[in-house]
Amino acid sequence: MSWIGPAAKKAVTYGPQAKIAWDKAGRPAAEIAAKKAQVQLQRRKAFAKAATVVEGSVVRLVHAGEPVHVVMAHGEPIEAYPPVDVGLDVLVKDADLTAAVTSEQYEAKRVRARIARARGRSS
Repeated sequence: MSWIGPAAKKAVTYGPQAKIAWDKAGRPAAEIAAKKAQVQLQRRKAFAKAATVVEGSVVRLVHAGEPVHVVMAHGEPIEAYPPVDVGLDVLVKDADLTAAVTSEQYEAKRVRARIARARGRSS
């Protein structure tokens, strides 16, 4: 293992700068990535729930600066992902319900995006 010696020297030399760089840029970037992953998870949960109800759709709203996906059935709110501390009727009171997306539309959009990515890779 001839690489251990040089690696140890670099760790001693650049370790303090690497820690400062992680504290200044790496940690906030990791937190932002984790938050984005959580939003995507909540959106997938909402569309999975919308697929199980009659005339299910999802509308994306912003509550307290955070995105909230509200599942609608027959135009009535039934559940929010992530759960919110206010009533669903209050949350969707001023929302544009024409922007609601059905789970079929969501899946079709995902399939089109996957096809476009695959075409981009093959070129």
